[in-house]
Amino acid sequence: MAHESERGQYLDDKEEIRQLLAIYCFSLDNYDIDSLGETFTEDGVMDQGPGRGGPIQGRAAIVAGVKQRQARFERTCHQLGQSMISIKGDLGEGVTYVTAIHKDWNGHVATAYLRYHDSFKKVDGQWRILRRSSQAMLVQGFEEAQWNWVVRIKPEGI
Repeated sequence: MAHESERGQYLDDKEEIRQLLAIYCFSLDNYDIDSLGETFTEDGVMDQGPGRGGPIQGRAAIVAGVKQRQARFERTCHQLGQSMISIKGDLGEGVTYVTAIHKDWNGHVATAYLRYHDSFKKVDGQWRILRRSSQAMLVQGFEEAQWNWVVRIKPEGI
């Protein structure tokens, strides 16, 4: 019976983390950056790449940075894809695929195909993002130098 209850808790925790990821995107797309900040631990770290400030630590600094970077967009749409999530106790790890479409105030549309590499921590019974590194697989309409890039294995003979 204990095994079933542990499995049930594990599945509940995974669902709570998936909800956390969805809340992050919903808040970002609504430009409700204060709510987005609540998805992070107080000492959380976000790294969106060298052209976007590199690693930023602390909830207040994350909120300030996201507000500044996202203000240039009239609209965004962050669509989550598959996630691989593992949990051990009150800590978790995850990789989630994201398609992020951005329209600036002049009408220019750009898209980033990303992976969120996350560490999670359960704080006072609630899952939060402890560390996020956004890694780009492909971008269209953005400057390429600003990203953390996924390192892909090079095929033999190329």
